[in-house]
Amino acid sequence: MDDVLTLARSGNPAAFERLVTPYLKGLYGFIRKRVDEQAEDVYQETLLSAWQALPGFQQNASIKTWLYAIAGYKCADALRKHMRQPQMEEMDERAASPGFEEGTLARMDIRDALDALGAEDQQLLYLVYHEGFTQKEAGVILGIPEGTVKSRLYRLRGILQQALGGEQDGT
Repeated sequence: MDDVLTLARSGNPAAFERLVTPYLKGLYGFIRKRVDEQAEDVYQETLLSAWQALPGFQQNASIKTWLYAIAGYKCADALRKHMRQPQMEEMDERAASPGFEEGTLARMDIRDALDALGAEDQQLLYLVYHEGFTQKEAGVILGIPEGTVKSRLYRLRGILQQALGGEQDGT
């Protein structure tokens, strides 16, 4: 892998592609979770920034963690730009139609509980429980200390447990 990194740093596009390809699907999911409609643009900006910044990559983090950190910054930029623009939403008539399939209510409860969390908390849960990053790696990506990650995860587990009707275990 060091040979591929060296080639990519020297400007070889095929080596760069080989270096980042294993992480692209998860990276797109991470971006989509944060910026939804702008995901394609932010995804492209992330990869372009990674390509441009690769010669300075310091290897004190993995390529995966480094890519996700770049994506996090690009998502934050996109959200800031998006918040400055007035928003108009169209109603989707299908969303208001009655009738639920079995299990839909439980999924709705989980989705509602997650939607009630702030964007930063949702990002943390996504990185750790969906993408499988360690607490330390999630901290690097989000720019927060590992201890903060641990305390937030503990707090979030309690919040979600309570929101879903479970008892908190006080540990």
